[in-house]
Amino acid sequence: MKRKIISITQLNSYVARLMEEDYMLSDLWVSGEISNCKYHHSGHIYFTIKDEAASIQAVMFMRDASKIAFRLADGIKVYARVRVSLYEKTGSYQAYVQDIEKQGKGLLYERFEQLKAKLLAEGLFDAQYKKKLPAFPERVGVITSATGAVVKDIIKVARRRNAGIPLYIYPVHVQGEFAVKEITEAIGKANKDKLVDVLILGRGGGTIEDLWAFNEETVARAVFESKIPIVSAIGHETDFTIADFVSDQRAATPSAAAEIVIPDRKELEETIRRYRSTLIYIAEQNIRQAKDRLEYLTSRPVFRIKDKLYKDKMQQTDLLMQALNSAYKRILTNVFNRYEITVSKLHKLSPVATLSRGYSFVTNSSQNVVKSISDIKKDEVLDITVTDGRVKVQVLDKESKYGQKGSEEF
Repeated sequence: MKRKIISITQLNSYVARLMEEDYMLSDLWVSGEISNCKYHHSGHIYFTIKDEAASIQAVMFMRDASKIAFRLADGIKVYARVRVSLYEKTGSYQAYVQDIEKQGKGLLYERFEQLKAKLLAEGLFDAQYKKKLPAFPERVGVITSATGAVVKDIIKVARRRNAGIPLYIYPVHVQGEFAVKEITEAIGKANKDKLVDVLILGRGGGTIEDLWAFNEETVARAVFESKIPIVSAIGHETDFTIADFVSDQRAATPSAAAEIVIPDRKELEETIRRYRSTLIYIAEQNIRQAKDRLEYLTSRPVFRIKDKLYKDKMQQTDLLMQALNSAYKRILTNVFNRYEITVSKLHKLSPVATLSRGYSFVTNSSQNVVKSISDIKKDEVLDITVTDGRVKVQVLDKESKYGQKGSEEF
């Protein structure tokens, strides 16, 4: 059997003619969401129209694009009047958009606005919760993809501005199913390790789908709860994510974030030089003024007889010392006299002084002082204390001052 061989060009041309002849494909309206929208300098617009399960590449040429009353952007839901055909050069089929109407915001944008409104109401965007960035960080952390252009840009800027500040890279996926978990864990780890003074949370540009990990509530709350200040640098300057609103400061790009966070060493050195010059000038001015003041004071008449002034002050000092010694001796004599008087009074009142006058005191066997004849028992041994010792005696009998015998114990 003879084979029919044609070129790819012929094949694509044939398929294109078939599609062009199809009545349905020549003029129909489709419903979907715009993604990957790009305005070309030629005036043409290239984008993707998609729904939950499929997508198709689309182009709107300048003559048609100039007629629409709004700007196309990612996430906008639209109704598009299209002609579907094959782009012969690549063999891919695409929609040639002739007219387009805004249907409303896309699902992702609706979720974005809902979460934004929720967190705004909770106060997570309030300025009072924004932490101040350190003016002179000792260490800087970067949460981003380990292989993307973002980390390279940040390292480049950091080396240029201040190579002495080390960077700690926390590698994460910045899109896809693992991104949210890894970003959240990286923020938590940085806070637990306490190695860095400030964090840069960054990734390059992309569609709303590409950036969606940074619109998740889990990531937003991790950014808000971080004790370490966070600078968000997600996407391009026109891209905004929930993480940008919650972070302590937003940078237009990852490179701009590095410029914000890392102080320029040359600028610091120049500032220090200016401060040093200013301090030297102020010190010299103060010294010059003090010298002029001193010369003025020493030129006064009183300083022309400096020796006399010195001797007068020394004489005053001697007089003050004499007065102090006299006052000290007088106070000491008064205190000593009061002491002697007090001791004399105490001596007169003491039991020892009483004994020296011929008195004594008696204690019974219970060591209680005998005050009454009733405190004594027959045959009891008593202690009699006199001025120079003690005497033990035994009671044989007792008699009261009324001449009566003691108790029946005798």
